[in-house]
Amino acid sequence: MNEKLITALLAILLALGGWNLSQTFKLSNEMVLIKEKVSQIEKKVSKRILPKKKPKKKKKKKKNND
Repeated sequence: MNEKLITALLAILLALGGWNLSQTFKLSNEMVLIKEKVSQIEKKVSKRILPKKKPKKKKKKKKNND
C-alpha cells in the first residue's frame, strides 16, 4: 500500500514539474516576442527626425558701475 502511495505522489510531482517547465518555456518565448516588438518600436522612433532646437544664447549680465 505504501509503495502505491509513493508511486502516486511521485507521478503527481513529475506531472507538476513538467507543467511548470512548459509554463516557464511559454513565458520565455513570450518575453522574446515582446523584446523584439520593443526593439522594432525603438527603431521606428529613432528613425523619425524630430526638429532640432536651436541652442539659446546666454544673456550677459550688465555690470552696474554705481
